[in-house]
Parts: sequence; C-alpha cells; structure tokens
Amino acid sequence: MLHFTVKFSDDFTQHTPYCTVQVTSSEGVKVDEYVMSFDDFVESIRNSETENLRPMRILGVQKRKRLRKIIGRKRMKNPAIRIETPTLPVNCVKHIWINRAQKIQMVFIEVPKGKWDIAYYNTTFEQVGFPRMLFGYRIRDGRIQQLHILAVKDKGRIREDTELYKFPYANVSNGVVCMGGNTLPVIKDLAQLATMHQVFFAAPSSTCYYDTKRNESGFSDLRELYNRMQGQDFPEEWLTSKQQTFGQYCQEL
Repeated sequence: MLHFTVKFSDDFTQHTPYCTVQVTSSEGVKVDEYVMSFDDFVESIRNSETENLRPMRILGVQKRKRLRKIIGRKRMKNPAIRIETPTLPVNCVKHIWINRAQKIQMVFIEVPKGKWDIAYYNTTFEQVGFPRMLFGYRIRDGRIQQLHILAVKDKGRIREDTELYKFPYANVSNGVVCMGGNTLPVIKDLAQLATMHQVFFAAPSSTCYYDTKRNESGFSDLRELYNRMQGQDFPEEWLTSKQQTFGQYCQEL
C-alpha cells in the first residue's frame, strides 16, 4: 500500500501556492515526490471522489520542468497551453500576461485619430489634432504601473507587423509616459481602460521630452505646434518612425 503525505504553505497572498506530495511505501520507503499548484491538488482530490482511483497524468510539475503522475483526474487543461484572458475592453488590440502569479498584465487599446482639448502649462488649446494611437497599460493588482503611448498610421487593423511611430508631442519617452504628479485611477474592471486615455488628455502638458526629432513638422517650439494644430487633423507625413513593429515592441515588455 502506498501512503501520500501532502505539505504546503498557508501563505496564499504573495504568490501562487504550491504543495509537495510525497509517496512512501507501507515500509516507509520514499517512492517518489511531486510538486504541483495547490489548486491542481485540490481539483484532483475533488475528481477522485467520483472517479475510480487510477494513475492519471495531470499537472504535477517538479521544478516546473516535467509532468508527473498523481491519483485523480484533472478537468482543466494544462495552463501552460490553455491561457484565458479576462473580459477585454472595447478597442482592445492586445492583452499580455506579463506575470500571472503576480497579477501583472499589459493591455493595449486603440484610440482613433481625432481632436482633443488639451492644456499646455496654463494655456488651453482647443481641438488639437492627434494621430491614431495605441495606449498601453501595465497593470498590477488593479493599479496602473506604467502608461505607454505609440502612434500608428490610419490604415488597416493593427497587427504584429504594424509599423510604430513616435508620439508626436511631449511627455513620452521611448513610448513610456511621464505623468509627473498626475495619478491614474484604480482599475476594478478592464472595461475602464476603454476611456482611460481621456485622463491623459485632461492632464496638463509640458515640454518634457519634446524635441525636433519627435516629429517631422519642423516646429521646435511646442506651443507653436499646438497652436498650429488647433482644429486640424494631424498629418501622417509628420510622424517619425520608431523603426520597430508592434510585435517587436511587445517582445521587449
């Protein structure tokens, strides 16, 4: 007769809990040892209540490298193969689990080409033209850790090979936004991200990270550029390429 000894930590708050299942013979000799997530262990026990006990292949992973055998049957697929996204917001282009255990995810939202009222220091500019954009949100446990903004040309759907362009105005460096003292709301549902770009446009702008290499307009003074773009569509020929595709950018996250 085989005996199974289960050991696990009761700290379920900081990381994905794992348990160790040690198998010994009736003589006390160690036969084998398995490591799996606590959820998988509980699932196998629940299944064994209604299934004939027999060795089945499930997610018992030793050092996360190879599968093991344990008594019971796993109903869910291997999470290394089956990965579900949460319910996604409108205009979501891409969702990435950066670290599922730490609940870190990246969500990209497409914002169509349009005009927005903005504030530059203490000056208000009305209906300033912006190109088609991608807003990327790095989220951990409901808090936005980082905001990315990238420009794309207004043609076709966004794919892995879509060419990226620099955000043509200020406050963005290498795709990452400098929000200064401005803070973004806590996220309770990813659906909130569909309109989160409005917070960025409502925040006062500065000259941070702006120079003539940011666009091909020829304007070195940002105030002059904002004044010129009031009521105007942003010309796509003014966009400066990042020399990078959307897929390449995501690989670096």
